[in-house]
Amino acid sequence: METKQIIFYVLGIITISTISSFFIDIKLTITIALSLFLLLSYISYKEKIGKEFIIAILFALFITSYYLYEYTTANLYLGKINLFPLVAWTAGLVILREFYEGIKIENKFLLISVIYIGGLFLLEYIGFYIFKIRLNSDFPSLLRFGIIHASLGVKLFYIFAGPLYIIITDYLKVK
Repeated sequence: METKQIIFYVLGIITISTISSFFIDIKLTITIALSLFLLLSYISYKEKIGKEFIIAILFALFITSYYLYEYTTANLYLGKINLFPLVAWTAGLVILREFYEGIKIENKFLLISVIYIGGLFLLEYIGFYIFKIRLNSDFPSLLRFGIIHASLGVKLFYIFAGPLYIIITDYLKVK
């Protein structure tokens, strides 16, 4: 697929998602949009993102099968795995790897780790405070940021998943 076509599809997905978010649950909208993004990316760049996609989904399956995600609004499950965090983690890690590959400086691992943490905190903040995406639990938030309301193990996974994913995909020479 050409770059212009991809941009057209991505803009279409964003436009349709924005409109549909007024009528259906925001988590479902995000899940559908990210699923379409992953599908189009895989169709377009099968050789380029195939391996990183598989590793990303394994990371996502690890956390979503370990921790039962139940939100205060509608939940869509595949067995006992909530599809929203499964798709969000998978897409987020694939996008992180693509950013990492695009950085052409020394110490890009340090830079991508900072970008990951900043992006994670920003998305968690937006999801919690703007989109009102809330877990149905009483876990305290991470420090005083008001984000990542989960057990200590899950908080640690959230913080280290991105850099660990980059280390593993580098070790496996995923390009």
